[in-house]
Amino acid sequence: MHKRALSKLERPAATEEMLRLAERTEGNKYIVTAKIVDTEGEKILLLNFFLRSKLAKKKTEAAFRTFISKSDYITQDLTSTSVKWKTGSFKSMLGWYFWNTNRRGHDVTFASDSDFISVRYYMKSYLKGENQNVWDAIRRFQDEVLERRLKARHKKETDKIDKKMEMVPEKPEGFEKWAHEVAMGDKRYLVYEAAGKKKSTMGYCTYCQKVVEIDIKTMRPQNRKRGNCPDCGSPVTFIPKGYFPTYQRDNKWVCLIQKIPTGIVARYFHVYQEIKRDEKYKEYFSLAELCRAFLEEKAQGEVQLDSYEWGVYKQHGLPRWCPDQNRKNCVCAVVYTENLPKAFEDTVYRYCALDLYQKKFGCNPIPVWHFMRKFPTAAYLEMFLKAGLINLAGEIVEGYDHRLNTDGRTPVEMLGIPKNYISILREIDGTTGELQLLKQCKADKIFPSAQDIHEFYQKFRGDDELLGVINNHMSIRKFINYMGKQIKKQSERKETPCCTAWKYLRNYSKEERIREKYKNLSKDWMDYISWCATLKYNMKDMYVILPPDFGMAHDRVMKEYQSFKDEQERKRQAEMEKMIKEALEAAGNLPAMMMKAKGLMIILPKSGDEIKEEGRVLHHCVGSYVERVAKGKTMILFVRKESEPNVPYFTLEYRDGKVIQCRGKNNCSMTTDVKAFVKAFERKMQPKDETKEIKKARKAG
Repeated sequence: MHKRALSKLERPAATEEMLRLAERTEGNKYIVTAKIVDTEGEKILLLNFFLRSKLAKKKTEAAFRTFISKSDYITQDLTSTSVKWKTGSFKSMLGWYFWNTNRRGHDVTFASDSDFISVRYYMKSYLKGENQNVWDAIRRFQDEVLERRLKARHKKETDKIDKKMEMVPEKPEGFEKWAHEVAMGDKRYLVYEAAGKKKSTMGYCTYCQKVVEIDIKTMRPQNRKRGNCPDCGSPVTFIPKGYFPTYQRDNKWVCLIQKIPTGIVARYFHVYQEIKRDEKYKEYFSLAELCRAFLEEKAQGEVQLDSYEWGVYKQHGLPRWCPDQNRKNCVCAVVYTENLPKAFEDTVYRYCALDLYQKKFGCNPIPVWHFMRKFPTAAYLEMFLKAGLINLAGEIVEGYDHRLNTDGRTPVEMLGIPKNYISILREIDGTTGELQLLKQCKADKIFPSAQDIHEFYQKFRGDDELLGVINNHMSIRKFINYMGKQIKKQSERKETPCCTAWKYLRNYSKEERIREKYKNLSKDWMDYISWCATLKYNMKDMYVILPPDFGMAHDRVMKEYQSFKDEQERKRQAEMEKMIKEALEAAGNLPAMMMKAKGLMIILPKSGDEIKEEGRVLHHCVGSYVERVAKGKTMILFVRKESEPNVPYFTLEYRDGKVIQCRGKNNCSMTTDVKAFVKAFERKMQPKDETKEIKKARKAG
């Protein structure tokens, strides 16, 4: 349709008959006229919409008019003198509710039968059913046009996506077999019969699908224990028949990286495996590709990431490749490594050593998504991976690189430890936590064994503060052995934990519960050492540092330390009371301290305890000001009623010649009379100007 030609058509005006129709009808919002016009050789249906409320007021202009051709429609706003077009359908302009009625003319009525016949004739191909409502026909037509417009608008984006997808090659031969046998290699089960006191029992391997005999003495099967199938030798998980679920469902993400003309594409497949508990333990296996990440090299070695996922594209309702909407969590996946050298050839990833990273973790997923994004700006990952520091590289990929000097060029500069310490880190394939422990040992000039550092980290994590204290008194091995003995002694006592602690610990695995015990015991030991140092114990005596029964020694020293602190606090309080008394006595000579006016008075506290009691009664924090008063940094005064001098009313803070604050109960603000009284007190506390006094005397003379 040619909008310029349509806009030149004469604007409609209501007839006398339409004005009378508007007076007779009620409930209808619009009165419509219709005719078929010929513009530039095209037959177009023209609908003119008049507001009935305006026609009733004798206003003849139309609100808008809609042009409907065989393939499109458009609406012109007639309320403006300039040409304004609207592309919305009648659903949005008039409200969709009236389409649901079969009564012709609900909310909209035709001005005459000829108007109705014109619309019915033009829209005859869209009339359906027995109740052939012309508005339903127009709705179907406009929906069809809207869908066509939407597809045309979206086609620009989908064409770009489809063009990218054409670059993706076919899956390598044997990829699905790899996903089933290698990536899901830890999801094989050996379901066995309960043995009782028998020497052997029977089981079924879900991988080789054979009934096998299990020797109880050599294999020792337990629920969820890892082992090997006696027949095929593959790694399996033992599960008693009674514990095997009706459907054992397992899933995992796998990643296939392939070369494309513009770079590489990382394809993420969701692997699903289901084993049904029946006589044959039937297995269902599926592999569905749901995400694709295109990594294309740009200028200066930068990599642009464009990611897509399989889903419903906007309002189309059909599944296809769509822009990434973060609905699929495929960050961690098992990487197919057999084609990596070819895929990474002539790319920024050619030396990334991703295959070494995956080899370390076997069939366990690695954060490949983060790795692919991190490597272009962190090429030192290759250095750590090839040096055997796989766990350290993994933590860097996850973003834990704050303990590294990323501006360094060699491992020594980046890690901050000498080569001989790096050898220890490499031997245990250490993490950033173990690196921190080695840094502490270097600072303490201690060269530990790899086993000691690894075991210390397993039990106490990267607590370098604890390690620093240990290095000052003993070897790491001696401390670990001592802690092990003390934990064993704690277990022998069989103390019954409280209900909350019991529930809390049950949520942990066995390893986590043991680590929690070591962590708590080490914290108690650190407190114990600090108490002993404060009490001036002989810190070179190992009997003091490592008492035979730590629990008893800890409790004894804690009581002694508490008595020592109580005595210190008592002396401090006595000294503070003395200082407060001196400060209050010095302030008591000021004239303003005796001030009384309008039923209010100032009272100077006699001790720090009175100030604390004032805060307790009025529920504010003046009790915390006692130390400041003792040091002469501020002054606290009580505002009382003359009729109730012993009842706390308001508390005033005076400092540097000003009233800083005056608060009542629950920190309430001053009342009008208290505010006036406080201003008078502040004025009275100001030093007198002798020059003004002399001038006043002369005037009086």
